[in-house]
Amino acid sequence: MAKLRNAAISVATTSVAGIAVFYQLYAKEFVFDTLGFGRTIEPIENFRWNCRRMTSAALEGCEDMWLDNQDRVLYAACSGSLSRGQWNPGLSKYNISGRRPGGSQLISIKIDEPTVDGFFPMRSVGKRGYKGVTGDQSLDLIGFDVDNSVPGELRFWLINQRPPVDTENNFLDASKVGANVTVDVFSLKKRSKYMNHLQTIVHSSVYSANNLALMGDGTFVLTNDHSGKVGMRKELDLFIGGGNVVHCQSTGDCKPVIGSSLKFANGIARDQDGLVYVAFTGSPYIGVYRFTKTGQLEGIDRIPTGMAADNLSVDSNGDIWAVGIPKVFDLVDSIVDPFNKESPSTIFKIHKSRDGKYKFTKVLEDRDARFVASATIAVFDSLRGRLFIGGAATPFVTVCEPIRLPQI
Repeated sequence: MAKLRNAAISVATTSVAGIAVFYQLYAKEFVFDTLGFGRTIEPIENFRWNCRRMTSAALEGCEDMWLDNQDRVLYAACSGSLSRGQWNPGLSKYNISGRRPGGSQLISIKIDEPTVDGFFPMRSVGKRGYKGVTGDQSLDLIGFDVDNSVPGELRFWLINQRPPVDTENNFLDASKVGANVTVDVFSLKKRSKYMNHLQTIVHSSVYSANNLALMGDGTFVLTNDHSGKVGMRKELDLFIGGGNVVHCQSTGDCKPVIGSSLKFANGIARDQDGLVYVAFTGSPYIGVYRFTKTGQLEGIDRIPTGMAADNLSVDSNGDIWAVGIPKVFDLVDSIVDPFNKESPSTIFKIHKSRDGKYKFTKVLEDRDARFVASATIAVFDSLRGRLFIGGAATPFVTVCEPIRLPQI
């Protein structure tokens, strides 16, 4: 009896020790850093920015943005606030009928021509040569990147979360088969009102695409935020990992270059040295990777963020701007109900010095979501010192001007 009791005590002690180790190594970080329980968040008044909201139906649900520094035009991929809570495969929202009529819009904003009401001239970029899954030209945009290497032309690589259809273009049950994700390439001549469709990339390795980054050699890297399109395993990916990174050739051939262990791989960017940065919504750091001789991505560094993160952007100085998510579940709630719920947001700047070390700075945080709410992308205008901030479901884009210290 004594041996049995001692054995039971030994098992219990081992179990408690195992739970304690698990809590210290994994659960504690996930609960408090990634999800943000108990986090202290700063008010926006602690930061030297003068921010305002540009509220417009055209600027609803602008999840990703990119700045043409030469022509001073900001491009935003906007899908509509209400539709993002209905058709959002990454959050397992599969209501095809809830998509915005006409689909997503690529909005161009002339940021150096302010109007008297604090807005800027903007318009939707038209499409030519693209039919869409049902022939209505609809796009379902989420993330994108742009090649501006050809004078007078921009080439857009757009992640397109198209709804699934059968051979007769009838919608299928997306909750069973998932989205029909593609990457669509468009060419926009400078000052043209229309972009021309060039290519649709369809590949089995591109199934749960979140964002992409052009590598400068005609190829691109892309994040899959989940392990699959649908299913119970997908619902556990935030906790146990399942996302990956894919490398695609211009021909449309793609292959995974990081194993399927990433916890909600989200934003992705390439710096001037060819290094790849990946933000995670399920881990409190940004991963830094480089290509090996075998064509795989190997991790070479981690930039601690202390919280989950969404999209990344690179400014004209080569600095990386990241959107932090202080309260993950609050952000999810705001996407589902964007006109009644808002979540706090954090903006970080990452500067790489000449010795390869990173300086990580929190430049803005809005605890009360007064001006910046439920953000997913921040783009910095190096010329004017401004920030443009959008969100996957926010019914506005925020503009933040720096507050200059008075000269003495």
